Amino acid sequence: MKRALKNYAKSVKEIYNEGEFSEYSFRYALENLLKNILNGYDVKIIHESGREDFGTPDFKIKGKGKIVGYIETKKIDVDLHRLQKRDKEQLERYKENIENLILTNYKEFILYQNREKVEDVVILDDDLNLIEANIEKFERLIERFLSLSTPEIKDPTKLAEFLAKRARLLRDAILENLDENEEIKALYEAFKEHLISDMKKEEFADAYAQTIVYGLFMARFNIEGDLTKEKVAFKGIPKSLGVIHKIFKHIASDLPDYLDWIVDEIITILNNIDIKKIEESFKISGKEDAFLHFYEDFLASYNPELRKSKGVYYTPLPVVEFIVNSVDEILRDRFGKRLHDENVRILDPATGTGTFLAVVLKRVHKNVKHTLFQAYLKERLLKNIYGFEILISPYLVAHLKLSMLLHNWHITLRGEERFNIYLTNALDLMRSPKQSGLFERVLDKEREEADKVKKEVNIFAVIGNPPYETRKDETYIQNLLKDYINGLGVEKERSRNALQDDYVKFIRFAQWKIEQNGKGIVGFITNNSYLDGLVHRRMRQCLMEVFDEIYILNLHGNVRRGEKDENVFDIQQGVCIGIFIKLREGRHKAEDCKVYYYSIVHDAGLTKREEKYEFLENNTVKTVEWKEINPKEPYYFFVPKDLSLEEEYNKFLKLDEIFEINSSGVETQNDSVAIAYTPEEMKKRIMDFVNLNEDELRKKYNIKDKSTWKLKTAKEAILEDYRIFDNDFNKMFEKRLKPNLYRPFDIRWTYYHPKSSKFIGRPRYNVMKHFILGENIGFVLPKLSIYDGVLSTYVLITDKPADKHALLASKAVVNRSITVVIPLYQYIENKITKEVQKVPNIKKDILKLIKQKYNATPEDFLYYIYAILHDPKYREKYKEFLKIDFPRIPLYDKETFEKYKEIGKKLVELHLMKNIPTIDPDIDGDNLKVESVKYDKKKKGVKINKETILLGIDEDVWEFKIGGYKVIEKYLKGRKGKKLTIDELEHICKVVYIIKETIKLMKELEKIGNSF
Repeated sequence: MKRALKNYAKSVKEIYNEGEFSEYSFRYALENLLKNILNGYDVKIIHESGREDFGTPDFKIKGKGKIVGYIETKKIDVDLHRLQKRDKEQLERYKENIENLILTNYKEFILYQNREKVEDVVILDDDLNLIEANIEKFERLIERFLSLSTPEIKDPTKLAEFLAKRARLLRDAILENLDENEEIKALYEAFKEHLISDMKKEEFADAYAQTIVYGLFMARFNIEGDLTKEKVAFKGIPKSLGVIHKIFKHIASDLPDYLDWIVDEIITILNNIDIKKIEESFKISGKEDAFLHFYEDFLASYNPELRKSKGVYYTPLPVVEFIVNSVDEILRDRFGKRLHDENVRILDPATGTGTFLAVVLKRVHKNVKHTLFQAYLKERLLKNIYGFEILISPYLVAHLKLSMLLHNWHITLRGEERFNIYLTNALDLMRSPKQSGLFERVLDKEREEADKVKKEVNIFAVIGNPPYETRKDETYIQNLLKDYINGLGVEKERSRNALQDDYVKFIRFAQWKIEQNGKGIVGFITNNSYLDGLVHRRMRQCLMEVFDEIYILNLHGNVRRGEKDENVFDIQQGVCIGIFIKLREGRHKAEDCKVYYYSIVHDAGLTKREEKYEFLENNTVKTVEWKEINPKEPYYFFVPKDLSLEEEYNKFLKLDEIFEINSSGVETQNDSVAIAYTPEEMKKRIMDFVNLNEDELRKKYNIKDKSTWKLKTAKEAILEDYRIFDNDFNKMFEKRLKPNLYRPFDIRWTYYHPKSSKFIGRPRYNVMKHFILGENIGFVLPKLSIYDGVLSTYVLITDKPADKHALLASKAVVNRSITVVIPLYQYIENKITKEVQKVPNIKKDILKLIKQKYNATPEDFLYYIYAILHDPKYREKYKEFLKIDFPRIPLYDKETFEKYKEIGKKLVELHLMKNIPTIDPDIDGDNLKVESVKYDKKKKGVKINKETILLGIDEDVWEFKIGGYKVIEKYLKGRKGKKLTIDELEHICKVVYIIKETIKLMKELEKIGNSF
């Protein structure tokens, strides 16, 4: 060892003294050192000479069928403890994904094992002389490096973790070099052309990396003996999987070095697994889908964020079995058919990892004798079961899962035999073939086969779990969607974009396929928003016109709507199972369809996930205690509704028909830039927009462009203003600075540019100007209200512009409704005299009516309406109607009007924070930084960190909601990480006072007897 190191020191010094050298100049000296000190060990040193590719370590040390580790070199003058950004990122990536790594600058050697630094030895001093005192340490470093070998893996979870690390390396390397490799770039372009037109490079790199990992994994089960790239390409991947087969032929013949070493790593890992143990763990004939758990473990290690979105292609087994078992029973009982009959074709149009199709096979396997199953499979099931999947990695996993299921039953597919799972966009039926390149031709062939199924094959049952996202689609599905849009006034709805959710398109696609067949079944688990969404009313009517029976099993779990039960998925959106049965050809009146409903929460009383799973495991469509409901025009709700007061309620005046104009609230589209806590904060920011360039602004404020808000445009708008105001910044800022009702009793500040898509995305100037041009008040409320009990209200008064999310706590509520701002007055400019006149925003016939009936001013009528909307008994009585549209206002007799008006006036003054007494804050603790927000029932206060509590806040005040927000909680959470000022503390005390008084006044409203 000593002699080898002396020779190494001598070589390094000679190269250094020659003058002109690079990082690579010293590599041969290092390679010679490694050869000398590793002589006698059964290892091979592979030097990736002269390569500067991203993600390729400079030396690879291989043992018998195993990779021992890697060595990464840096320039001789680089401080290994102070690496430049790119080198630092590369090192972090290596540490995260390589278990055994030496980093060296030829003088210092650092050994990292399993992410941790375990040895650090300086072997050459600054003059490049050998430090003999450190030879023993260096020897220990080499011994530790050689002693860590790839273990034999018997546990699927550990295997998933090992593979995920290499997948991350692959993904990053592909992304970094995508534009440099023609083959991979061609595949990316082919994917965009055939599958996902707006596919990002990051998404492609992710898909390609997972495909390589899972392709190699599949090959490991198909090949006897050890894997090689060549064996994988020609034996491991069935030729029938054209796209995957072509990818692996490319890997075997012409893979760039920056990917090749990682593929070698994966092959080495797979060659060192206990294949029998792993195979045993993937038996999926029981209740658990072990393969799915493996995929989950892989995603959890590979990319936890991606795992969060697994609802796109992962469905819990009890859900799948309920749907498949129900479809089987309906086929037998209503159609006299079986899953494995000759003319029963089944399609999962968003098949994901193939769970639904696997359960179909398992159901048939259970129903027929094992000796007959293989015959049914080969002669019927293989040609009658279809799946579509748009993402290549779950597509590959689906094929792998079904192959392993057959393997468990000792069945092997031969030659061109394959499952009819196609890599295709189910919703795209009109694309023309483009046969320009290798991958294009393969994808075209896959598309042609899939298109035959879409257009020509009669499908008897459509099952699955469609995705919940929104993607751009081709014309064909949009034409089909017109059935859900045109009718019942839906085409005029501003919120009709909700019908662009993928799950809606998939329901429409499934309906189309069953109509093609003339009869059949759809069994889907989907987002449950279509059950009572207003914009879905024509969709519901259309489904009733096509199907004869509809069964809705509402599984609930909508966190965004405030439902307290657990979801069957790890998502916030509520879900339901819909089973749609068509018994006869053609369409009929919607009223001829029978609709059945069951709520797993309200009817069965089940709120825990495991309880719901147990219910699904023990029931089918035959055993659920369905309740028949009668959906009626114009809404055709698929949930029970008590609309017995409809005739009475419809006689009242609809709020949006009382007033001339309204609009949704201000939508900045980038609150972190466009909203500030104080005028001073906003002034500094706008001054920076004038003085700093774009890069400086991005760095200082961490500004990121949004899809609808661009820094460049925002800056240009401010510079244009600056020129208009003759470079007088103070004059410009004073003109544009405006307060904004950001959240309940939370006034923030903005630079209010009146033009859309400038500094503010949607300023809604046509309505908001009436709060800017002069004094005004108006309502802020959602179009739809949800009754949350007496400690809540869904309306607020404002005397300033209001934010779109002023009252809405979540995306789900936003999707169901919008925050609407209704001013009491309009300021109308005379085009000739330029004088501005203040006129009521109330329609003339309504003004005349309230004058005659009540002798009331516009303000009086506003107070009256405000009180009505705060009255708990009104909101309880008409709660079903308040969920449907703008509230309707009853016109009670004059005596009742006066009572409401007086309380309404008090509420308005309270909520505009007029004449509120100043109250000294009651605080226990000195730390005023908001780190957490938690209510303490015993102390009647809110803890804002471990040391400090804001006292004097009763529980009913804490629980009080305006819109979707608990008022005090929202105000404090909006200041997390910020130290509260005295003004803010006093403001909180005022809000506590306001809420207390509001609760008292609402109790007074409950006592008013309503009389017409």
